[in-house]
Amino acid sequence: MTTTADLIIHNARIYTVDPHRPWASAVAVQGERILCVGDHASVMAHAGPTTRLLDAAGKLVLPGFVESHWHFSSTAFAFQALINHEDPHEVLAMLKRYVAANPGEKAITGMGWIQPLMPAEMLRREVLDDICPDKPVCLLSTDYHTMWVNTYALKAAGIDRDTPAVEEGASWFEKDPVTGEPTGVIIDCAAYSLLMQRLSEAGYLPTGIDLYLRSIPFWQEKLVAAGITTVFDAGFLDPAGDQTLLYETLQQLEREERLKLRVVGSYINMGTEDDPVSILQGMRRRYDSPLVKAQTLKLMLDGTELNHTAFLLEPYCDKPHCGSTTMPEAVFEHHVRQADAAGIDVMVHAVGDAAVRMALDVFERTNARNPPRDRRHVITHAFLTHPDDIPRFRRIGVMANTQLQWGVVDAYAEAIQQSYGFKRWASMYKFRTFIDQGVTVSIGMDGLVCQCRCQHKPVEHIESGHTRQLSGEPNAPVMPDADERLSIPQLIAAYTLNGAYQLGLEKEIGSITAGKRADIIILEQDLFELDRYEIGKTDVALTVMNGRITHDAGTLPHA
Repeated sequence: MTTTADLIIHNARIYTVDPHRPWASAVAVQGERILCVGDHASVMAHAGPTTRLLDAAGKLVLPGFVESHWHFSSTAFAFQALINHEDPHEVLAMLKRYVAANPGEKAITGMGWIQPLMPAEMLRREVLDDICPDKPVCLLSTDYHTMWVNTYALKAAGIDRDTPAVEEGASWFEKDPVTGEPTGVIIDCAAYSLLMQRLSEAGYLPTGIDLYLRSIPFWQEKLVAAGITTVFDAGFLDPAGDQTLLYETLQQLEREERLKLRVVGSYINMGTEDDPVSILQGMRRRYDSPLVKAQTLKLMLDGTELNHTAFLLEPYCDKPHCGSTTMPEAVFEHHVRQADAAGIDVMVHAVGDAAVRMALDVFERTNARNPPRDRRHVITHAFLTHPDDIPRFRRIGVMANTQLQWGVVDAYAEAIQQSYGFKRWASMYKFRTFIDQGVTVSIGMDGLVCQCRCQHKPVEHIESGHTRQLSGEPNAPVMPDADERLSIPQLIAAYTLNGAYQLGLEKEIGSITAGKRADIIILEQDLFELDRYEIGKTDVALTVMNGRITHDAGTLPHA
């Protein structure tokens, strides 16, 4: 007897990302899973009196996007003052408008100012004091590695000239070279998390689950409208340091049937925990529900380019050092080996070429010393990777996860060029070479971290990976080398099946295949036929996750 489908999408151009059947015209869904994929006749055989028929009007249908690198904690800074603009004066104007429109807020948080575009003389606490002197103001840069605060925030948090670096050489409160007083600029997460934690304890900011029950649902709607069905959270950096808040918030939404995403999470170690593996093992036992799972160990091995904390093989051009790691190599290797022995996959943050090499060395030694298993270790970012190290990813069995929307020429990239020098800068983002050499590459936004533009749509990422230019700007400079542009099929695979593989879910999601979870999206435009500079403007007509419609733009004919 033929099984009756709950939903059939027909009259579609379905790119399945399944190599055994790359194209189809219809798909049937029953419950949470895909029942049948194929031609119109074979799929419509599953139609019954209760089947919902959805005419795709010839539009492109894809598997749901797997956002393989995100940070839900970043939403805490992005539901108040969004101040993303290239003009520093407009940044201040946007802040001023927000402060005037929200007089009842106890404190103002926000994000979006662009570090390389802010004049040094403007990037001081006194500038923010002129706009808002009577409550804390805390503004994160687009890359989430620098915070700018006013005097009230510093005083309320007890930060003064005598406050030491939180992590020597990695995270600190900048001091005026003449007066010794804090300038209002805070370098990297450990230091600004300390400030935010103290402000929360003093009652200026919402704390715990109350904060994230406000911010995460707000951004969830944007993600599902962008076609995202699965998210990997690569580190929940709550100022209080309580990483369980991610799982507690999401599982509460799940219990209330308000969670529209499948979320796989991590436990992140910035080099401050002696035994992160044991902590993660406890979280894995506690958080393992149908839509929310604690799974991966995330290790921060270095920092970022503009803070000169990325670990390089050769010195920076504008600083007489190579940067450094966040933890000694022996400590890093201990964590990796312990996690691997416990069957836990590790994602390593490595921006500089020396950090990438160290991570590969440690993974290689770990593979040799621990028993064989199905490993899904990942080096994320890997923007600058020495050519000799690219083929090692495949030989060792390590994935690369990266952010191609940053592999463009903008003010942030130009500032990196000043620090790296042109030759080294022009050798970044070689991910076509990675793929050509057999490396599995997944891509994710690292949201809401940005360079200059705050972006969250996978199609924007896909366009920049295809053009090596700013999304929507055909006259923008091309990031060298132009031969590193990726094809549309490569980019779709990186945002679907490869992301699923990273999470160990390739048998469940990542392609439109009978038996897999029904994670399906319909796009308003066809990425294969669209002008390349229009790809990032493509809207999502419909998002289905686990057979459930999570976003409907109302643009499709229903029959």
